[in-house]
Amino acid sequence: MVGSDFLKKLNGSGDTMSGVHYTVVSTMYDLIATPYQSQYLTGPDVANDLVQSHCLSDVTDHMKIITDGTALHYVTNALDPAHATQ
Repeated sequence: MVGSDFLKKLNGSGDTMSGVHYTVVSTMYDLIATPYQSQYLTGPDVANDLVQSHCLSDVTDHMKIITDGTALHYVTNALDPAHATQ
């Protein structure tokens, strides 16, 4: 549960480690990890990407995000930032 003692202890030392670039790709239609914003990380060098920020009509959910074109675009850009595209 968001705000629970367990999560406070789990995340007590922060979400991230310095020197690592993090990318989170999420969908507002995720009914498994709710609210979808709970998937986001905080810290330096974090990109929290929402599929619907790029394509509002994309209704990808939790299970289909692994094959979604927009999500895959975010992933390939994160893995190869030297060749990232809009």
